[in-house]
Amino acid sequence: MDKALVLPEILACIGNMLNNSNIISCMQVCNAWRTEFEPRLWRSFTFKQLEPDDMGLQPNLALLQKNAHHIRSLVIEQMDSALQDFFMQCKQLDEVKFDVREVDDGDIWDRFSDMIDNHGRLRKIVIDSVPWPMTNKVLETMGKCPKLIVLETKETELDVLDTQLYLRLCSKNLRRLSTWADDYDLPEFPEDLIFQEMRYLDICHATGISMDKQLTWLSRCPNLISFRWESWIGQVDVAKLCTILSGGTCPNLTALHLLVTVADNEIAQILEAAPMIEKLSLPRTEFGELSMNALRRHFPTLRDINLQFCSKVTSPMVQEILRSCANLQSISAESLARSDIIQHPWACRSLQMFDIGIDVVDETGDDDTPMSHFKEVYQRLGQLTDLNYLSICSENQADTDSRDPIKVSLEAGLDELATLRKLTFFSCKTLLDSNEPSEGFKVVEWIVEHWKRLETFEASTLAGVREDIGDDGNTTKPDAMDLLRDHGITFSEFISPGLDYDDGDDVDYYDGDGWMEQSDYEDDGYDMDDFVTYDHYGPIDFSSDDENADQYAQYMQLQYMGLE
Repeated sequence: MDKALVLPEILACIGNMLNNSNIISCMQVCNAWRTEFEPRLWRSFTFKQLEPDDMGLQPNLALLQKNAHHIRSLVIEQMDSALQDFFMQCKQLDEVKFDVREVDDGDIWDRFSDMIDNHGRLRKIVIDSVPWPMTNKVLETMGKCPKLIVLETKETELDVLDTQLYLRLCSKNLRRLSTWADDYDLPEFPEDLIFQEMRYLDICHATGISMDKQLTWLSRCPNLISFRWESWIGQVDVAKLCTILSGGTCPNLTALHLLVTVADNEIAQILEAAPMIEKLSLPRTEFGELSMNALRRHFPTLRDINLQFCSKVTSPMVQEILRSCANLQSISAESLARSDIIQHPWACRSLQMFDIGIDVVDETGDDDTPMSHFKEVYQRLGQLTDLNYLSICSENQADTDSRDPIKVSLEAGLDELATLRKLTFFSCKTLLDSNEPSEGFKVVEWIVEHWKRLETFEASTLAGVREDIGDDGNTTKPDAMDLLRDHGITFSEFISPGLDYDDGDDVDYYDGDGWMEQSDYEDDGYDMDDFVTYDHYGPIDFSSDDENADQYAQYMQLQYMGLE
């Protein structure tokens, strides 16, 4: 057994299941374990912008250079000429994020260009709000990256010439392009430009390029699978979009995310023109009865749908989707009533994401809703045994008293969800606020006991989840927040719009962008595992022979890594 625990194959399997703090502990077991686990801490590194008082937390240059060859994903938040050699030694880079905000000269792009030059393994580059116009040099350098297939830019400024170079770059080998609030200067779209390899295209709130030319961009992507389009400015040429969808220009396009100004009848036209829809996202649109009629022919292929903040979407519509779409894996909507839920069983037994506010209205007119009504809903949810994301309260429910939301308590039937063993995210927003403290604590106790895979619990931090208070006013059990942390569950505070909450220092926040559609990145030759985002920023230096110095170095490095 002892020999097995030093085999690289066994240690590799162990390492895949450990977090960074566990890996640090494992590195201290023996030399073999340190040799195996230390490179894992360096797979992703962020060179952070630190305050002067915190600069001592930064790994020294010698340590960086020693481990540069382990780094696969690099985030650059600070530019320092002394680090140029370190960046050049990161020869195994797959992914680079350039996120430098505080710069005092325009040479920033030239220095970044020198960093990524000759990095032949680069497959993903992210540029996030760098406050200087992009230059020819960096565009030409990115164009020389032979394996670059993902490019994400945000709030990037491009002049006329640079826009042309940017588009030429995108037309080479890119399979995914995300342009967010970028400023273009595009007088004419090059007639010969075809984005042959493009599979996933996101054009969000771009300026300097008309809506019509954005559609022209879409029409030049013959192998596109997914199109994400967001803009509140400009008129959508629905006829042109429908022609692109129905004319065979993008025959493989099966995923549409549209956050643009379109009416119910226009959405219906788009859905009628699309040959096949698997993923549909239309939040904050006028989706209504006409759109619903056009959507029905896509029910057999529909896998993901997002109808959040759509005021014309009714509970019977949501129920019809759940009971008709056998292949559905994800659904988001505003409300679903118990009276509709009990009408028909759901066909989508493989659902993985359920994000709908549930209303349990007592049709008899009694003041108190029978507990049996809540249990009926929980029993139906308990049948979705593949769920890993569950939210049962919408933001509108959390911000208004006009509805009768589901009650979250063991008495109401929460224990019917013990079957959801794959759950990693659960949100009840403000629903625990109406509970007595002891009831809220029992909910938390039940959660940590039955949902062993849960990573995030979202709720408000009012009395319902804080602690169990005795008759004498003293705490009789540990704080619920501590109980969650002890079981490795992150608490995410939900702050309802329109309500004023104190900002507690002990609250961990959930990143709302964390729920990403990984299938949007899938393609031949593209492995999502290569682009894992790690939660640490570098390893500990155990080079010192002095035990006290090692302990101090570990403490300081843990702070830098965000683990303390």
